[in-house]
Amino acid sequence: MSQSNTTLDDVLEAINSFADHTEERFYNLSNEIVGIKKDVGSLKQDVGSLKQDVGSLKQDVGSLKLKVGSIQAQMVTKSYLDDKLADLRGDLISNDRKQDKKIDFLTRTLESKKVLTAKEADAIISLSPFPRPPKI
Repeated sequence: MSQSNTTLDDVLEAINSFADHTEERFYNLSNEIVGIKKDVGSLKQDVGSLKQDVGSLKQDVGSLKLKVGSIQAQMVTKSYLDDKLADLRGDLISNDRKQDKKIDFLTRTLESKKVLTAKEADAIISLSPFPRPPKI
């Protein structure tokens, strides 16, 4: 009978050891679960912060798109600028021709009234910015 008691004590000790070992594993596992829960909570906060940052970036990009669209709508193109410069050049040349005609008229009038000699009048008229056909 003592042999059976020893065997029963051995079994009880083995079961006790197994229970302690299992309890320790559950304790460690529960600590790991608590750590994982903390990590998941931290990840949730980080994801929430990222969502806010992405939302802010979306708003900024939308604002930039509107500004770029406005700039493009108001931007002067090269062809438009070339056309306007050509128009301005034409207007300036037209104005210079009118002024040249006035100077020619004034010079010939002063020549006819004997204020200027024919040589002086020809010299003034030869200073014109536009080529003249030779006098016959």
